[in-house]
Amino acid sequence: MIKLKNLILERIDYNQVATKIVKSYGLKSKVKFNTGKTFADYDWIKDVINLRPSYSTVKEFLLSVLHEVHHAIKRKKMGAKKYEKSYQHAGDLAVNKGKDFHDDNPYEESAEKWAKRELSKWVKK
Repeated sequence: MIKLKNLILERIDYNQVATKIVKSYGLKSKVKFNTGKTFADYDWIKDVINLRPSYSTVKEFLLSVLHEVHHAIKRKKMGAKKYEKSYQHAGDLAVNKGKDFHDDNPYEESAEKWAKRELSKWVKK
């Protein structure tokens, strides 16, 4: 039997944390939770960050949110139409080189690197 005084429980409100992160970067993007195969995705037409309802670790969750925030920042700077066109072009170039549209897209690679750099701002040491 586990004694409650020895049991430390920690809970994170994904919606609250994700919304706080989004707002801290000056974005008005909405945060929604959906089931799906990916960790997260960004709908640049509706300006919505879609997240899973659960993640294996808090780090995985934070990296997912930050990755999508990077896409939202780029969309805000470029505008939705220009961002979509540029992202699509980058993906098409990757495909023409025999690579994957999404995984080898420079926009995805840039978002991943940015998220890893930003992670330290959101993780207590």
